[in-house]
Amino acid sequence: MSRWCTVAASLTCLILLGCGGEDLGSVTGKVTMDGQPLPNAIVTFVPEGGGRTGIGKTDANGEYTLVFAGGEGATIGKNKVAVTTAPEAAEVSGMRSDSPEYAAQASGGTMSDYSKPAVIEKIPARYNKSTELTFDVTSGSNVYDIELKSQ
Repeated sequence: MSRWCTVAASLTCLILLGCGGEDLGSVTGKVTMDGQPLPNAIVTFVPEGGGRTGIGKTDANGEYTLVFAGGEGATIGKNKVAVTTAPEAAEVSGMRSDSPEYAAQASGGTMSDYSKPAVIEKIPARYNKSTELTFDVTSGSNVYDIELKSQ
């Protein structure tokens, strides 16, 4: 009888803790810039206390869902949030995103590729590399709509 109690207790702990023992919440939302949906942007949630980073890509309507390798969601607690342009949506001065030169540069390229124009980030740094955005992820479903300003 005690063997079954041990098995039941172990299964209960696994269910309560979830995969990997982390507390996760699902996160969805919409990203807009200057009031317009922002397609093809990457939304990243980095937990300030450590844990899994959640990443999502916006669709044509600016909507995203966070995922990570092996699952969906973001670590519960305070997260720094960054929004950046996906490579295929980035504007490159004088270079089309479907050109072989762009693909070579985006994947690391060769030394001669570095003389070509760099990808221009259209989202201000205060929303990505110097992000001011944070969000407290809670257990269950979370909706975080992100309204960006280009100026």
